Amino acid sequence: MDLVTGATGFIGEQLVRHLAAQGQKVRILVRSREKAETVFGPLCQQLEVAAGDLGDPASLERAVSGVERVYHLASRINFQGSLKRMRAVNVEGTRRLLDACTAAGVKRVVHMSSIAAGGPAMADENGRYRPRAEEDEPAPLPDAYSITKLEQERLALSYRDRGLEVVVVRPSAVFGPGDPDGINTVIWMVKEGRLPFYLGSAQAVVNLVFVRDVVRGTVAAMERGRSGEVYHLVGPNLTQEQLFGLLAQVSGGRSPRWAMPVSVLVGAARLATLGARIAFRRRSPVHPHEVRSWTAPWIVSDEKARRELGLVPTDTAAAFRETLQWLSAQKAGRTESAGGADARA
Repeated sequence: MDLVTGATGFIGEQLVRHLAAQGQKVRILVRSREKAETVFGPLCQQLEVAAGDLGDPASLERAVSGVERVYHLASRINFQGSLKRMRAVNVEGTRRLLDACTAAGVKRVVHMSSIAAGGPAMADENGRYRPRAEEDEPAPLPDAYSITKLEQERLALSYRDRGLEVVVVRPSAVFGPGDPDGINTVIWMVKEGRLPFYLGSAQAVVNLVFVRDVVRGTVAAMERGRSGEVYHLVGPNLTQEQLFGLLAQVSGGRSPRWAMPVSVLVGAARLATLGARIAFRRRSPVHPHEVRSWTAPWIVSDEKARRELGLVPTDTAAAFRETLQWLSAQKAGRTESAGGADARA
């Protein structure tokens, strides 16, 4: 029996569907059965549903009972969150889950971290960047998400001393069918010709990974990953000019025409954040931490995942085409629904 936490999230849903298609017995940890039925539909009948969350130790004990392997994906992603609140979920929630796993005799855990835990590439004395490898000393950006993701993976790896096999995977920015938001929003903006500028520089390097590759890599880490090891699940390192140019070619859209300097983006984000505070809004439309994360040099090595997990990334153009087909179908479906509502009115 496999348990998946974060099962109703973007990656979690894809992972659960993959495991079920492979004939695995799957239990999912969700806040409510109603949410699971909304996300998985008829497939929910094939799944064991455990209601609970990372803040409820009793629910975690029930969720891991009889489980041999755990895919731990549940996490809070918020670059605007406070360190205290992010630690409460990402670190302390993980501690509760792993305590329950240890007590229940779970054999193996794959913990999903993020390349944010390792941090962006570092420049040498000549100003040249080398792709960050798993063995490099982590240097996360100073936001609560990146800091707590590193704390979270270090905590997870420490449970090897208590007899638990733990493998950590670090995906980069994930895109693909199944997510109407996130990176897919940028993909659609390029298709529509509505992304006006490069973020910082056309030559700034970014790394995106197709969701199906993350699922394949996560399962491979469970099956073949070495306990105590960290694996990058990433795509090719591309400049923004290369990435958006390829996307424009595939989609028939348009690449940005000019670049917005990082200093200007950070300044605008500070003003937006100040405005949100004055208006007593919980979130700003954009935060300086988000700008710094978007514009950092995410140059990452995938050699270890290729060598040990056998992971070869999907062709980026093919992945973009599949994502665009899904997004087009979603938007067409919403248009038809709106039209039907107008007709009924």
